[in-house]
Amino acid sequence: MRLMFSSGAGYSHIAPMLPLAQAARKAGDEVAFVTGPEAMRYLENTGLQAVSVGRPSDPAAAAAMWQRAREEMAGMTAAERLSHLVAEYMVGLGAAARLDDMVEFVRDWRPDFIIANLAERAAVMAACLVGVPYAMHAIGPPKSAATMERAWEVANGLVRQRGLDGLPPRDTVPYLDFWPEGLSPADVPWEYPTRWPLLPADVVPTPGPRPAVLDRLPYDRTVYVTLGTTHNARPGVLEGMVAALRDEPVNVVATIGRDGDVGRFGEQPDHVRIEQFVPQTQLLPAVDAVVCHGGSATVLGALAHGVPLVVSPLAADHFEVAAQVRAAEAGIVADSGDGILDAVQTVLGEQKYRVSAESLAAQIAGQPAPAAVVARLRELEVSIR
Repeated sequence: MRLMFSSGAGYSHIAPMLPLAQAARKAGDEVAFVTGPEAMRYLENTGLQAVSVGRPSDPAAAAAMWQRAREEMAGMTAAERLSHLVAEYMVGLGAAARLDDMVEFVRDWRPDFIIANLAERAAVMAACLVGVPYAMHAIGPPKSAATMERAWEVANGLVRQRGLDGLPPRDTVPYLDFWPEGLSPADVPWEYPTRWPLLPADVVPTPGPRPAVLDRLPYDRTVYVTLGTTHNARPGVLEGMVAALRDEPVNVVATIGRDGDVGRFGEQPDHVRIEQFVPQTQLLPAVDAVVCHGGSATVLGALAHGVPLVVSPLAADHFEVAAQVRAAEAGIVADSGDGILDAVQTVLGEQKYRVSAESLAAQIAGQPAPAAVVARLRELEVSIR
């Protein structure tokens, strides 16, 4: 089977798809992983055929675009902001700009099946235009049909411009979902209602060495602070999180990104360690709480290890994630400063948060491995053919 995977250029969108793509390649399938030119470096040493589609982004133009988006979204609710961002920017600008190149690649390479992620709509539209079956791969929590309604209106307009009457129904399209059911709200009409559970193999516990950053820490309990890979350069946010915990008798390990400037945090006491990068799967087994922004990989990783959270959401679907963590009693939603300190004290002091996180860890661990999902996709492709 020829499988085409497709993601936008963000590392946080590419990484969750790699276990399934690599499982397909190991099973003997021919795999191409399509992304933007600036993201090709993320696919080095993965063993996958990497394909660049679209033009490189212009940093100055991107900064101006996001500033315009922030101005447009001022005053909107979190749900309205997410809907607007996906419809007008991810689909109406991003996917639209690379759609014709994507269609050309699909026609030339002729995949049997396309797997796109939830933020990558150019590949979905190309699949429908060319007549290739597709599946949608999670990169975070599932999205409601109401949230994505405007995005589908924009996408329908784009495919109609290219000769298709409209996008086909998606009720039977597989949604490859690593988000535990214990986090997802009940009785929500989802954008993709046919859920295929999938183990998030990139964040679950794996054997590995204990990181040196944990050596000789003075306190019994450790808190991990991170803003993931996309938001770690936001001025003042990580600094505020670290400052909130600096005088608390807990160890603090903060990661700031491979290009982050450790010097911006100034001198810290011995129980506060500022690092550019530590593999999350090596660090999480040794921590007692995670403070983060609500990024899906961080939240899912913490819960996969049974670690409770303090979430201070920043953008996109972080607010949705934070609300789900709070509803599941796997953590607390907090603002910066005193709110973070109080929340950390609470999740460390009340056992119910650890119990809920461990329950979600069991749900995550019980989901089918990528190899099993590849086999299921192969059976579906044969039945369609």
